[in-house]
Amino acid sequence: MDSAKRVLIIDDSKLTRMIISKVIAVNFEDWLVNEAPDASSALLLANKHQYDFITLDYNMPGQSGYDIYPQLKESQQDAQIAVFTANIQQPVKNKFEQLGALFYTKPIKPEVLLEFFAVEA
Repeated sequence: MDSAKRVLIIDDSKLTRMIISKVIAVNFEDWLVNEAPDASSALLLANKHQYDFITLDYNMPGQSGYDIYPQLKESQQDAQIAVFTANIQQPVKNKFEQLGALFYTKPIKPEVLLEFFAVEA
């Protein structure tokens, strides 16, 4: 492993955040992880830190992942951002792909996360 990376996990599901954090802890022990259970917490963190990777849920209370994606992209220009969602409707996928987001379906599989984290390796 090379230098430590910083990851922001944005998901209202505590279980999802735990799964992603565990995959990172097992495979990249020196990486720094921040978690946000909603859009407003995520934007506060994104204004404080620069991230290498961001995982983003679509369906969240308040603002959706789609609502905040442009703001994240603006403040996190060097970050790789992937959307992980159970909402697999084609129009949702198309909207995110038009924005340039990587799109993955839930349930989250460790091998898919590792593939995403290797994007910038």
